[in-house]
Amino acid sequence: MYKHEFTLDKPYYQECFDESEKFEKANKPKYALVGFLTLLGLVSIYGLENGYLGNFLIILAVIECISYYYRRPWWVARQMISRASGSNVIVEIDEEKIKAANPYKSFVFNWQDITKVIKTDRGLLIYSLRGAQYLSLSALDEKTVEFILAQKKATNE
Repeated sequence: MYKHEFTLDKPYYQECFDESEKFEKANKPKYALVGFLTLLGLVSIYGLENGYLGNFLIILAVIECISYYYRRPWWVARQMISRASGSNVIVEIDEEKIKAANPYKSFVFNWQDITKVIKTDRGLLIYSLRGAQYLSLSALDEKTVEFILAQKKATNE
């Protein structure tokens, strides 16, 4: 059994976002939406001569651009104001499960529920039937990482 403790702090949240974002489908800008809103805004301003509607649609396109640009700091800020921020997380890994718990939240992934494990440059993304979790390599030793990858390979067979 492996047991380790780490703190949910700003660098951890930043690492979590950076490593998880690489594998998300929605991490690309929505060029089509921005173009469509801008086009509708211009049609409203010049074609329908409705400046209010046109300006509103163009402002929506600008807000979409800003929300994409600032998605990382916004996500990290939301995590930092959560109750769990600054708390210690205890990770326990054994032959049956991966368990992580802090005073506010916990998760338990049984090996048979884990659908895939992706090793990134700085951590492990663990996907299960109930969602995904990120574990930093700074919280795990090499033997534990090998154990997790071997357990997942064994459950896939």
